[in-house]
Amino acid sequence: MTGRTAPHLDVRYVTQLAKLAALTLTDAEAERLAGELETIVAYVAQLEELDTTEVPATAHVQLDRLPLRDDAVEPCLSHEDALAQAPAVEAEGFAVPTFVE
Repeated sequence: MTGRTAPHLDVRYVTQLAKLAALTLTDAEAERLAGELETIVAYVAQLEELDTTEVPATAHVQLDRLPLRDDAVEPCLSHEDALAQAPAVEAEGFAVPTFVE
């Protein structure tokens, strides 16, 4: 994708993304994030300029190289302790706002 330039990400775009993600941002935060996101997108656009025709595609991650630990039962919080700091409890569980009607 030669010659492609990174899009300009203004505060309105960041504000719309924040709204979709149910985030509340101050004007200063939205301005800062707009700059940071624009830098990231510009870097990705720069990476797209690299010639990768001779680079073989990665078929899968080689999990056999990752260190694995044995599964072991360990002590954890009791039900009461887990709910003790919850802002709201309902039906013996965490109460969360409805987000799907």
